[in-house]
Amino acid sequence: MNIRKFRYREYLYKRLFLLQDIVKLMGRWVESFLRLVFILTIFLFIGVVIFHLGFEQPEHTVKKFTTVYRVMLTILLVSKILNELINYEIKSLWSRIFETLVVLMVIAILWINREGFSTQKPWLDIFRGNIPLTIAIVVLLATETYRISSYINALNIHPSLLFASSFLIMIFIGSLLLYLPTSTVHRQSFLDILFTSTSAVCVTGLTVVDTSSAFSPLGKTILIVLIQAGGLGIMAFTGFFGYIFKGTASLRDRLVLKDIVSGDSLSGMFRLLMQIFFITLLTEAIGAALIFLNIHGTLYHRFGFSVFHAISAFCNAGFSTLPQGMHSSSVLFNTHFQLVIASLIILGGIGFPVLLNLYKYIRYLLSSVYLRIIGKRVKHYPRIVNSATRIVLRTTMSLLVFGTIAYYLFEKNASLSTLDTGHSLIVSFFGSVSARTAGFNVADLSRWTYPTLFLMIFLMWVGASPGSTGGGIKTTSFSLALRMAVSFCRGRSYVEIGGREIAYQTVIRVLAIILLSMLVIAIGFITLLIFEPLKNPVHLLFETVSAFGTVGLSVANTSTLSSAGKIVIIFMMFIGRIGPLTLLTGIFTSHRKKHYRLPEENIIIN
Repeated sequence: MNIRKFRYREYLYKRLFLLQDIVKLMGRWVESFLRLVFILTIFLFIGVVIFHLGFEQPEHTVKKFTTVYRVMLTILLVSKILNELINYEIKSLWSRIFETLVVLMVIAILWINREGFSTQKPWLDIFRGNIPLTIAIVVLLATETYRISSYINALNIHPSLLFASSFLIMIFIGSLLLYLPTSTVHRQSFLDILFTSTSAVCVTGLTVVDTSSAFSPLGKTILIVLIQAGGLGIMAFTGFFGYIFKGTASLRDRLVLKDIVSGDSLSGMFRLLMQIFFITLLTEAIGAALIFLNIHGTLYHRFGFSVFHAISAFCNAGFSTLPQGMHSSSVLFNTHFQLVIASLIILGGIGFPVLLNLYKYIRYLLSSVYLRIIGKRVKHYPRIVNSATRIVLRTTMSLLVFGTIAYYLFEKNASLSTLDTGHSLIVSFFGSVSARTAGFNVADLSRWTYPTLFLMIFLMWVGASPGSTGGGIKTTSFSLALRMAVSFCRGRSYVEIGGREIAYQTVIRVLAIILLSMLVIAIGFITLLIFEPLKNPVHLLFETVSAFGTVGLSVANTSTLSSAGKIVIIFMMFIGRIGPLTLLTGIFTSHRKKHYRLPEENIIIN
């Protein structure tokens, strides 16, 4: 009897184990099927959106698109919920809260947009139609962006190469979107569209078509989205949503984000991303509000104009919806508007690490004042303002003052001869600011003298600061190179700044950046000389440095370049935005490290 019970129990356990394996296998199949449905629906959604917005549609098809969007949103929601139930993942409490709020929002929009829904509350009508459904789908897809990092990690791509690849993908997608029939007023060549997309993603501002007349409202919206994504970096957006909807990240993800946002350490990366996004949106919102108050026109025009130029200025892009840019008659003498644009350029070009360090310092000052008022002891935190911030602020201020004075002296008898002293100083200041990778111009560039051209070439080559939306070799590289030269002339083999000795690796990196920048500029300049033999060589050098520094100023009239010349400028803009050192590091870095050093030998160099 006991033997029978034992055999029966053994048989039952075997069946249970087999059933458990079958259930797991079926769960994997269902999960794979749901993931496949989710991905196919995403591609279908992209195709429908492109067809809906990119081509002219008759009015009677609007309701059909609403039905299609509603069905796709339902499929995405159901597949996501089922997949979450089958494949449960450990997430933080905040991630669960955010995800739950998104799901509830999607359910509410689906309920409002169902067939036969009617209500006596007019405010609910804003949640009906194609736009709310499209936004709901995009937000729902944002909850899944953290999965992108797992797919990328499986490829084992070097972070520098990954950074460059993200910009290539954005340029390609932007080109396809701008090439849609409804994105442009008149049909443009694909090369011109590719050039515009590259200029927007690389936040350069060089244009071969008139932005104000060539692109429709949809095209301008795509442009500003590309500028914002290019200014912050698509990997920063992916990391931001990944942290929100997953609550954690792998070590490789943190290393990539640390390089992209110029973070000091791997800890607190989510807080750093939140601060960067908060500062960006707050600065752009304040800038847009100030621009809105200093221009005239209809409410719709002022709002769109303010948002476009605030984002373009803070990202140091240089794009404008005005026919002649800042030199247009409507804003040529609007000094308040020009000063707002200049302030946004400076804040965008000073770099997020410096802005965050200044934010920490201001918060410390305010808390100190508050503690003194209430009679409590003030806490002391040593070195709140670090050496990098001091270098950036001093170099930026020196370049702005030097550029303003030099511009005024070089142009007072030329392009500034018809202006009074006050306005001449404003134009000089704006020119000095804009040359630091912004690209806006309030002067007639064709009247610039040769000393001014070479002054601008120097300022464009130096560029903005590390961790910013600008280009160039960066202010810290220029400052460190000067200090290295001075230290060497004094007989020192090291560089000291603010009571600290600069690391040897930093010195080598500065030298590599300067050498590679000159090499890339030289190659681009010589190539343009070959393809554009009728152009002024100084103007071609200016164009090359402007593209490499992602500035956007042009005296060679970029639109008149040949197809080969435009391709050269496209490569210069891309390399300038990524950085030649970053690009070459991603391509040639070996995963195998040497664990030995060879004997040293001195070589005669002078």
